[in-house]
Amino acid sequence: MSHRMTAALCAFTIDEEGADLVEYALLSGIVGVAGVALFPFIREGMRTSYINWQTALADISEPCAPAPAACP
Repeated sequence: MSHRMTAALCAFTIDEEGADLVEYALLSGIVGVAGVALFPFIREGMRTSYINWQTALADISEPCAPAPAACP
Protein backbone atom coordinates (compact mmCIF):
# COMPACT_ATOMS: atom_id res chain seq x y z
CA MET A 1 0.00 0.00 0.00
CA SER A 2 1.11 3.46 -0.67
CA HIS A 3 1.69 5.97 2.08
CA ARG A 4 -1.30 8.01 0.92
CA MET A 5 -3.64 5.00 1.08
CA THR A 6 -2.34 4.00 4.51
CA ALA A 7 -2.87 7.54 5.83
CA ALA A 8 -6.42 7.63 4.46
CA LEU A 9 -7.20 4.24 6.03
CA CYS A 10 -5.81 5.34 9.39
CA ALA A 11 -7.79 8.59 9.28
CA PHE A 12 -10.97 6.65 8.45
CA THR A 13 -10.56 4.20 11.34
CA ILE A 14 -9.69 6.92 13.86
CA ASP A 15 -12.50 9.34 12.88
CA GLU A 16 -15.56 8.62 15.04
CA GLU A 17 -17.77 11.36 13.63
CA GLY A 18 -21.23 9.95 12.97
CA ALA A 19 -20.60 6.76 14.93
CA ASP A 20 -23.33 7.63 17.45
CA LEU A 21 -25.88 8.00 14.67
CA VAL A 22 -24.98 4.58 13.27
CA GLU A 23 -25.21 3.02 16.74
CA TYR A 24 -28.65 4.54 17.36
CA ALA A 25 -29.85 3.41 13.95
CA LEU A 26 -28.69 -0.14 14.62
CA LEU A 27 -30.26 -0.12 18.07
CA SER A 28 -33.56 1.17 16.66
CA GLY A 29 -33.51 -1.53 14.02
CA ILE A 30 -32.87 -4.25 16.59
CA VAL A 31 -35.69 -2.98 18.83
CA GLY A 32 -38.06 -2.82 15.84
CA VAL A 33 -37.25 -6.34 14.70
CA ALA A 34 -37.62 -7.66 18.25
CA GLY A 35 -41.01 -5.96 18.57
CA VAL A 36 -42.24 -7.46 15.33
CA ALA A 37 -40.92 -10.89 16.33
CA LEU A 38 -42.49 -10.81 19.81
CA PHE A 39 -45.86 -9.28 18.90
CA PRO A 40 -47.55 -12.59 17.96
CA PHE A 41 -46.70 -13.98 21.40
CA ILE A 42 -48.16 -11.04 23.36
CA ARG A 43 -51.11 -10.27 21.06
CA GLU A 44 -53.61 -12.57 22.82
CA GLY A 45 -52.65 -11.27 26.27
CA MET A 46 -53.12 -7.69 25.08
CA ARG A 47 -56.52 -8.59 23.59
CA THR A 48 -57.68 -10.27 26.81
CA SER A 49 -56.52 -7.33 28.94
CA TYR A 50 -58.30 -4.83 26.72
CA ILE A 51 -61.56 -6.84 26.78
CA ASN A 52 -61.38 -7.14 30.59
CA TRP A 53 -60.75 -3.41 30.93
CA GLN A 54 -63.60 -2.62 28.56
CA THR A 55 -66.00 -4.91 30.47
CA ALA A 56 -64.99 -3.43 33.83
CA LEU A 57 -65.50 0.09 32.51
CA ALA A 58 -68.93 -0.81 31.14
CA ASP A 59 -69.90 -2.36 34.51
CA ILE A 60 -68.80 0.78 36.38
CA SER A 61 -70.68 3.16 34.15
CA GLU A 62 -73.94 1.19 34.16
CA PRO A 63 -76.64 3.39 35.70
CA CYS A 64 -78.64 2.32 38.74
CA ALA A 65 -82.01 0.72 38.25
CA PRO A 66 -85.04 2.91 38.95
CA ALA A 67 -86.58 2.89 42.45
CA PRO A 68 -87.39 0.82 44.51
CA ALA A 69 -84.14 -1.09 43.70
CA ALA A 70 -81.06 0.28 45.41
CA CYS A 71 -77.73 1.07 43.79
CA PRO A 72 -74.87 -1.23 44.74
